[in-house]
Amino acid sequence: MGGWGSGRPNGYGKRKAENALPVDIRKWNRQGLIYPGSRITSSWSVGGRVHSSIGAVALADRLTLQYKHRGEPVEQDIMFTWTRCNFGGQRIWLVCPFCSRRCAVVYSCGKYFACRICENIVYTTQNESRRDRLFSKANKLRKKIGAHPGAANPLPIFKPKGMHQKTWDRIRGQIVLLESRGFEDIDRMMTLSQKKRPWF
Repeated sequence: MGGWGSGRPNGYGKRKAENALPVDIRKWNRQGLIYPGSRITSSWSVGGRVHSSIGAVALADRLTLQYKHRGEPVEQDIMFTWTRCNFGGQRIWLVCPFCSRRCAVVYSCGKYFACRICENIVYTTQNESRRDRLFSKANKLRKKIGAHPGAANPLPIFKPKGMHQKTWDRIRGQIVLLESRGFEDIDRMMTLSQKKRPWF
């Protein structure tokens, strides 16, 4: 059963970053995998099932990505660099192989990986209205407690096993607040629409 916020967002049909295959060098760096000679393997999955995978070899200043595109073996070098942080330490960046822009994540919508701008993709939230964003946030929280998406669906009565009562109460409260604000936005929109109607 659906409801407000359970359908497709505005901008459906455009390339979405959430649907592309990402390589996030920050994640690999946090895992201690970025050093010369390091061999990295990673995969992407949907619903617990792996649908794509990639290998990489780290050198002193670049990653060599190794993967298959439509059965064809592909190798792509992507440079990386470091910048100093204000409070110490360094931050790692990938360098887009097409525009040389610094970015933390490169995406593949086809044969090669590139930055989000070169791939001409957007985040879903960039195409969402204020109301859509409220319901999207609520749906993410609904997922945490095992509830069906959409504000028309009731929230579970009992908390999931292993979840603290305070966490359960906090998430339920956030869902109720977000969805109530979403409905307030709908009411406001309908009121404005009625005011604009011509009277004969």
